[in-house]
Amino acid sequence: MGAIIAILLLIGLAQWLKSSYIKNQPQLSKRYNWGVFFRILGTVGYIVYARFFSGGGVDAWVYDNWASNFAEYFRAFDFSPFYDETLWRNSQLFYTNFVAYPAAFFMIFTFDNEFGVYLLFSAVCFAGLILLFKAFRKNYFFLDQPNLLFWVLLFPALWFWTSTIGKDAFMFLGMGVVCMGIHNRRLNYTYILIGLAILYAFRPPTAYVAVLALGSFFILNIKDNWLIRIFKITAGIVVIILLANYLSDQWGVEEFSNQELTELQSGTLRNNEYGTGVLDEKAGGIGSIPQGIIDVLARPFLWEIRNVLTAAAAIEINAVLLLLIIKRKSFMRFIKDSLSHRLSTFVLAFVFIYVVTVGLFENNIGLIARHRSIIFPFLFLMAFAYDDKVKRAYQQFMWRKRKQAAEKLTAEKLMRKETQVNN
Repeated sequence: MGAIIAILLLIGLAQWLKSSYIKNQPQLSKRYNWGVFFRILGTVGYIVYARFFSGGGVDAWVYDNWASNFAEYFRAFDFSPFYDETLWRNSQLFYTNFVAYPAAFFMIFTFDNEFGVYLLFSAVCFAGLILLFKAFRKNYFFLDQPNLLFWVLLFPALWFWTSTIGKDAFMFLGMGVVCMGIHNRRLNYTYILIGLAILYAFRPPTAYVAVLALGSFFILNIKDNWLIRIFKITAGIVVIILLANYLSDQWGVEEFSNQELTELQSGTLRNNEYGTGVLDEKAGGIGSIPQGIIDVLARPFLWEIRNVLTAAAAIEINAVLLLLIIKRKSFMRFIKDSLSHRLSTFVLAFVFIYVVTVGLFENNIGLIARHRSIIFPFLFLMAFAYDDKVKRAYQQFMWRKRKQAAEKLTAEKLMRKETQVNN
């Protein structure tokens, strides 16, 4: 019963998000429907992976136990888990603890059905991906919409890793809401603030990266004069200093130096050195940034495949890199126009900062494979933002439209002349 309820909720959500332009284009509509189907397939696949191939358990089982406790309170209409600190995981309201809140409600909706709970998390991710697609469509005129929708909805990493209890599904939702608020002509601060709140609730470090990336299109706008640029850069430095002071208090860092960064990095890396996906030890501190970037954007290499997890991770990252090579013309145009396009500036800044931070503080391929999935829709956007076929189709359409207008004007002139002659 719970599984059926979850499937119906997913289908209902998908129909609500399905815009008229998707419904009216068979190619988009077909890929959209396949995206819904793969949410169900991904949930089944993740349950099989967790039980038979995970090598001893997955994070979802930890979240499940915590959420079950919250669900018992909510069933009795007792909402103390929201304000009673003694019930919070690690005595923190946000981050890991916050995942248990939606999971608890999903358990209530689906009568504690495992498949149903996982599928509802997958539905949240689906909603975020559709919002990202809509934001991309609004901002890029020559976007290859069918191929972008295909990669965003059907790329395995985006419907597999998010088909479980975890933070990742809500990362896509939060990022989708943030991007819906970014447009070249104006910004919708309501969307941006709601999106940042979602990101912060489930994974604060990602929210910090998003804030820095949002600041980039204020500071790096080449349309501004030099006086405004100097003012914006000064304001940006002030914000960075305030954010750095806040993070130093949160992380117990006395000063931002390479030595302090190395100590913080070492402690974090020790926490994710488990399982069969541990990568080589990093050099430490700022010096490990190049290796970290390679770890996120290229590892594991094909010769490093050891099991199902590393095989899937290697195939997916190599597929993305191959796509960017094939679509390098669009990729280079995207980078070239980034400083004059708000969403492009945000996307490039977010991807760069996120890749650096993940590379610095993670050396487990399982974690990296999950966490880097948030940048995949942005990489797909770079590949399909400027499509020559779409541009040529638009030019032909405009040429026909101008030709029809000219023919209509000529016909009207002839009719006026004939009328004057008859008179």
